[in-house]
Amino acid sequence: MTTDRRVLVLIGAGSAVFTRGLLADLIGARDLGGWEIRLVDVDPVALDVAADLAESMVAARGVGEDIRVVRSADRRSVLRGADFVVTCVGVGGRPAWQLDHEIVQRHGIFQPVGDSIMPGGISRLLRTTPVLVDIARDIAQLAPEAFFFNYSNPMTANVQAIHAETGLEVVGLCHGMHHIQRELAQLIGAPFEETSTLYAGINHLTFIYDFRWSGRDAWPLIRERVSAELAAGPDSSDIGNIFYDSPTAWHNPFAWELFERYGAFAAAGDRHVVEFFPERFASGDYYGKKLGIDAFSLPEILEWGEARYQAMKRQAVGEEPLDQSIFDRSGGEQEQLIAILRSITFDSREMFSCNVVNRGLVPGLPEWSAVEIPGVATARGIRPVAVPDLGRPLTAILARRLSSVDVAVEAALTGDRDLVVEAMIADGAVSDTDLAASLTDELLAAQARYLPRFA
Repeated sequence: MTTDRRVLVLIGAGSAVFTRGLLADLIGARDLGGWEIRLVDVDPVALDVAADLAESMVAARGVGEDIRVVRSADRRSVLRGADFVVTCVGVGGRPAWQLDHEIVQRHGIFQPVGDSIMPGGISRLLRTTPVLVDIARDIAQLAPEAFFFNYSNPMTANVQAIHAETGLEVVGLCHGMHHIQRELAQLIGAPFEETSTLYAGINHLTFIYDFRWSGRDAWPLIRERVSAELAAGPDSSDIGNIFYDSPTAWHNPFAWELFERYGAFAAAGDRHVVEFFPERFASGDYYGKKLGIDAFSLPEILEWGEARYQAMKRQAVGEEPLDQSIFDRSGGEQEQLIAILRSITFDSREMFSCNVVNRGLVPGLPEWSAVEIPGVATARGIRPVAVPDLGRPLTAILARRLSSVDVAVEAALTGDRDLVVEAMIADGAVSDTDLAASLTDELLAAQARYLPRFA
């Protein structure tokens, strides 16, 4: 029986997929000892689904003495005593995401994701970043010594704003880099554990410029396979396909085009990367398909997410038996978090991709911007690694993409409609000021319930 439990507060627990994966991994990580998992969400229905499911999982594995689940709609009531705080907040959820998608598409803008950049990403920023800053202020007051990890998008803006407004050393986590690192190993048939990478960028546009297998440069092997596959022509089922088991070059043809030009592969693959180059895909045309429609279809992703949520809801209320396979294959967004907790606990100093404030770590980028770089998880927290060798061309691309983030963050925190218009123009997907203004006004009106600063 465990009497000394560490406390992890998960804010945004209504993201039941993340909560389920986190619990599954913690249940399997017996070396980490006992836990009190405090689940927080402002949506009482979503909170109960996540908490009921978590309690069912704990009961199914008979670990109630080691893992205790607490639920609350009031984060301030559960923050004191936290050892770890994790934010996984999606303001407005899937319906707001879908609404962004529909509005920007009506204005002739095609986004396959819309969670980080371009008009859809800016809209998400406006409703999410102020909430994350408010949460961070509570953490600074009630749990200032806790390790603070954020999963909420837009990651770059959220990490930058949290640090600027509260001074907290928040670390942003995203499994996109981890996913791409595994794909590179798959492409050359190498065991993932024998490969290594060096990289730098911003979330969803991070350039892997060094890739090695057992210490030797693995790019020649990559080039050989990618060149052969691209020369053979595409399988149309590969282009714009979100779900696949074995990667091919045609799953990310634009990222491989960038690789040919700059010698670095852009993570997290084409689905995200194309959004950082709106001038290349102004009409949404992508290798014979349309972005967000039949290439990386956002409605398909939303439908998939809703189906998973409904299945978990049925399990939570007992309408279906608990899916036992989750204990064997949870994976997903929380996968890296568990490994980080282990590295912090035992001070094993493993390396992970992390989003942190730059402060000179990547020369040529603003000190205050959030960058995605390697970091070492120690008992004193994440210690990011300086990356001085990215090169000027890629640094220039990143600097250009960061310019709109500063404007959009200020707009979000001040409720300044005119600054939103300026952020739209600086972003690059919209060049006409009248279009930027009308798009801004429609998004602000449609999402008004989540934008109190713009009231």
